[in-house]
Amino acid sequence: MQAAQSSIHEASGTRNKIFRTAAQLFAQKGYSGVSMREISEAAGLSKPTIYYYFGSKEGIYKELLHVSLAQGLSLFDAIVKRDMPVKQKLIEIVKFRFRQGREHPEFVKFVLSLFVVPERLPFLSHFIQEAENRRKILISLVQEGKDKGEFGVTAHAELTAEILLGTITHFLWRQINCEEQILSDKLAEEIVELLFKGLNE
Repeated sequence: MQAAQSSIHEASGTRNKIFRTAAQLFAQKGYSGVSMREISEAAGLSKPTIYYYFGSKEGIYKELLHVSLAQGLSLFDAIVKRDMPVKQKLIEIVKFRFRQGREHPEFVKFVLSLFVVPERLPFLSHFIQEAENRRKILISLVQEGKDKGEFGVTAHAELTAEILLGTITHFLWRQINCEEQILSDKLAEEIVELLFKGLNE
């Protein structure tokens, strides 16, 4: 029994090592710029081992996309559905994204890189559509706050959502390129508070 558990743990560790290594390489060079040989050398594992876990380079990339989406989808939806003021929902969303940036920087960098240098890959369409869906949810949230009187009547829902997304992205990139820990719950609260005050002036 103990031997079996050890084997499972080792397999999980190997898979995660491949996963994290591939995420870093894809973020740096894009899908077309990375070969299985590079992933193998960077991970310190044989190519047959990588093929065993993921089947192909495309298999690794698709799994990264799937995990990146699944990692945030349920929590994002849960925040949106919670019974709380819209302002607090926005704070929780920013906190959640910052927590991802702190705990999974390689995956966050991989996701952000998809929007900086987009590649025309057929299996990216679902990911891009989901990102657009979340943008629309943020717009709906701001509109909800406006309708409920939380925000000023002149608040521009779409522009506000874009500003919030841009600010989140800015700080995630800063964290990726900085050794000091800058992402925090306090920063998330300050960002939304500043935006909230602007909406009510």
